[in-house]
Amino acid sequence: MSLESEDEGSGVHERTMLVDLSQLRPSRQAPPQESPASQEPPASQEQRWRPFAFRNLEKVSRAQGLLAERLRWLTPADGTAVAVAARLTELFDAEVRLTVESVQVRPMAELRRFLGDPTFLAVLAPGALQGRAVLEVELALAHVAVDLLLGGAGETVGLRPLTDIEEGVMAYVVLEGLKLLVPGLQAAVPRPRLDGVARGVDEVSARLGDDGPMLAVHLQATLGPHSGMVRLVVPAAVLDAAEPAVESTQRRARGKADLEAFASRLSAVRSWLRAEIGSAEISGQDLASLRVKDVLLVDALSARTDKGEAGTARLRVGKGTAGWAEAEVFVGEDGRYQARITDFVQGEPGHPGSADEASAEPGDEEEDFTNPELDVPPELEGAALDDVSKPDGSDLLGDVPLQIAVELARVPVTAQQVVGLRTGQVLELNRGPGEPVELSVNGKVVARGELVELEGQLGVRIITLAS
Repeated sequence: MSLESEDEGSGVHERTMLVDLSQLRPSRQAPPQESPASQEPPASQEQRWRPFAFRNLEKVSRAQGLLAERLRWLTPADGTAVAVAARLTELFDAEVRLTVESVQVRPMAELRRFLGDPTFLAVLAPGALQGRAVLEVELALAHVAVDLLLGGAGETVGLRPLTDIEEGVMAYVVLEGLKLLVPGLQAAVPRPRLDGVARGVDEVSARLGDDGPMLAVHLQATLGPHSGMVRLVVPAAVLDAAEPAVESTQRRARGKADLEAFASRLSAVRSWLRAEIGSAEISGQDLASLRVKDVLLVDALSARTDKGEAGTARLRVGKGTAGWAEAEVFVGEDGRYQARITDFVQGEPGHPGSADEASAEPGDEEEDFTNPELDVPPELEGAALDDVSKPDGSDLLGDVPLQIAVELARVPVTAQQVVGLRTGQVLELNRGPGEPVELSVNGKVVARGELVELEGQLGVRIITLAS
């Protein structure tokens, strides 16, 4: 289709072409008689999208990735590397700097790929463990270090093997570094000691073995104007034996410090902070049969919010399996409940029961439409009793114990805010005295109700049920 227009001043005719874009598709058999402007490309020139394949990438297995993660708890405390560099600077009377270049997980069969020959090789024994690790200092850097300690100017010499005296001098340097390194390790990490000097890669390979992968840490070392590589090779068997079965306090503190250092990355991760004031245990079958106006008796309530009284609560994030925060709850000046954090508790096994990891948001609950008089859903009204009570898999729910939590309130928080929680901090719960509470299983809201007393016992009368 085309449109023509004429410019009144110039008399020039303009032709505007309107093209249906849906017709612009490559055709395998283009008509030869069409004009070049509208002719479609032949099949041989048709462009096809193909997935891009990265080539020559190093393949790393999941086991190798987990092995590299274990290096985090082997890393000494902050400031240890600076202290070691300061001691070596004093020792050599020249500035020493150490920086980590890379960490690789490779098969032990590739040991020769990382270690030089000739070079300086110090064998390290991690505590009382059977395995061994090796520390390499490149030969050129080792010659400079020995020359400085023996009164020289740190001149570069030919790359000849170290003599026995020179190896003894380098062993002394390693011992000086270990003196400051060992106190900075976590309490559960075996203390490394110098177990001797190896003569060549063959001797190291015989002492470390050929089985399993190894962790190779490459460090760039600068000694005055000279620089070189220092490598630490640790077999996987040593890491497996050295890792503590129980997470230590120092290890948790390091993880917390890492979270605080990179807290900005967690600003988009959102969850719920739940204030629990009581709990009850029922079977899965009883939970499934809950109806509006039923009363669920609770074991104990740590705060009588129906009377506006103060009390205590446990603040949990998400499912709360990693622990909780102890808090005092009280009514603030605005007439709403607040929570003041008093302590943090680690290692809570979490609520047993439901395997559903989804969490429902407040306000998402829906009313149950079961007829309270007939106690059956509307679609079964008028059905034969045999059809209603026919045995099925629901009978098995009687053996599933569920822990129900009574929540005073739940507050939306980001992971960054959770990391910043501190003892003494006051949180707004946005819930007033006498307002309904939520019942949740494994962090998922199952019902909403009001606190009541029934024959001297405290309970929650169901107002609404979640779908």
